[in-house]
Amino acid sequence: MKMRSATVDAAAAIALLNHARSVCSHLDPLGPELTIEELRQRAEIVDSVIRARNKLRLMRDRAIAIEQALDRFKSRCANGSAFQQ
Repeated sequence: MKMRSATVDAAAAIALLNHARSVCSHLDPLGPELTIEELRQRAEIVDSVIRARNKLRLMRDRAIAIEQALDRFKSRCANGSAFQQ
C-alpha cells in the first residue's frame, strides 16, 4: 500500500467516523415506535461505523508490520548482511 493511498484511506475512515458520531447524536432513543425505515437507517449507521473501525484497525496492523519489516531491514544493513543470501 502506497503512503498516499494509506493517508487517503485513513482520512476517509476518520471522516466517516466523525460523520457517524454527528448523525448518532441526533438519533431518537431506540424503542418500539421506530419505523422500519428508521431502523434501517440506524442499522446502516452502525454498519458503516463497524466497517470504518475495521479499516482503521487493518491499516494500523499493516503499519506495524511495515515498521517491523523496516526495522529488520535496517538491522541487516547495519550488520552488513542486507544483500547476502
